[in-house]
Amino acid sequence: MATNTTTDNPIRELNSPALERGPLWIRDLRKASLESFNTTPVPPRGLHLWRYTDPEKFLLKNDVIDTAFGEHFDQAEEVELKHFEDGTLAGLVIDNGGRQIDVRLSGDLAQMGVVVMPLSEAIESHRELVEKHLYQTVNNTTGKFEAMNGALWNDGIFVYIPDNKTVERPIHLLREAGRANSAAFPRLLVVVGQNAEVTLVDEYAGGAPSTEDGFAYCNAVVELIGGQDSRTRYISLQRQGQGTISYLTHRARIAKGATMLTVPFAFGGSISKQNFGVNLNGEGANSKMVGLLFGTGRQHFDNHTMHHHSVGQTFSDIDFKVVLRDKARSAYTGLIRIDHSAKTCEAYQENRNLLLNRGTRAETIPELEILNEDVSCSHGATVGPLDEMEVFYLMARGIAREEAVRMIVSGYVRSTITMAPEDLQERLSAVIADRLGDL
Repeated sequence: MATNTTTDNPIRELNSPALERGPLWIRDLRKASLESFNTTPVPPRGLHLWRYTDPEKFLLKNDVIDTAFGEHFDQAEEVELKHFEDGTLAGLVIDNGGRQIDVRLSGDLAQMGVVVMPLSEAIESHRELVEKHLYQTVNNTTGKFEAMNGALWNDGIFVYIPDNKTVERPIHLLREAGRANSAAFPRLLVVVGQNAEVTLVDEYAGGAPSTEDGFAYCNAVVELIGGQDSRTRYISLQRQGQGTISYLTHRARIAKGATMLTVPFAFGGSISKQNFGVNLNGEGANSKMVGLLFGTGRQHFDNHTMHHHSVGQTFSDIDFKVVLRDKARSAYTGLIRIDHSAKTCEAYQENRNLLLNRGTRAETIPELEILNEDVSCSHGATVGPLDEMEVFYLMARGIAREEAVRMIVSGYVRSTITMAPEDLQERLSAVIADRLGDL
């Protein structure tokens, strides 16, 4: 799948049978992505957004094979299947690396005209809708690794909510990465119609459980389109195995009066880089991001968020929390961009980093690109250890230090966890409890 070429910045040239699949317009887009990947240099280390992470880590090695799975790869399948069967979920999609996509939908979704299906099928059955939006927010001009996904995705997921339809229960997408020395390229396209509403849980699981036998690679792309007055809640959960190298680019565009809540959770992987961005493209558009990252061991996380106000009278807010222990590392860059013509916008951004012991490290870089003066913007960032006065207060009431720390951290993350659907909150709380278990 990958070979080396000799240049100042070594480029892995890619080829894939996927390049010859689908109608001509899809093949042309794939080939444009391939050409862009093979002609775009690896981003120089130290360049903006690559200051703290080596881009070479996200290039495939020569011995990488196609996605490989084992039976019963992830126990979460059983949990979410039960949630679907008891009616907690409106839909469940299990995606094994784009090789096998299993879709289960409640009967009322079909009656409403809601579409959830493999992207390869949607290209044929809903061509006009897919062709209008696919590759529009993330394509070969977005970046080298976005071009990699654009060339190599095998199959993806398509979600369409028609105008004036409300999906009251969440739709859960469970995407499984492969074992060590494998690669997966998940892709998701979501189109939410005018005055429509949906909650999506996009969960990334699987991957190599450790680095002993090599790394698993996952390069994912998410494109979301919110129509006028639409209401979209998108929850991303990355909990891949500790031997997984994970890259995700998310881009959303919302129209006049639309609201979007984006909730990224990041717990897994050895090296993880995630890029979340929303373009507020109509008056009255409102975007809120509430994120949580919890790193342990020697995990390395690099997160970037962006709110682009391209139209006036729009509102955005970011609250991104980080918890680190052991020797974990985090780098967060948050960009607020307000165009010259985007008057009377409001934008807020906050990043808080909680370090549970010496040896952790957190970087936070707030960025503002404001091209007019008729705006209201603010940003803030904190990096520091636990407040010892809070610990002392609890210990003075007979609570052991370890339990006091767990209580403080649990309270610190609780407001973010409650942003997830109720069926997911229990699993998220269990992850937090496990990571605090041996403090």
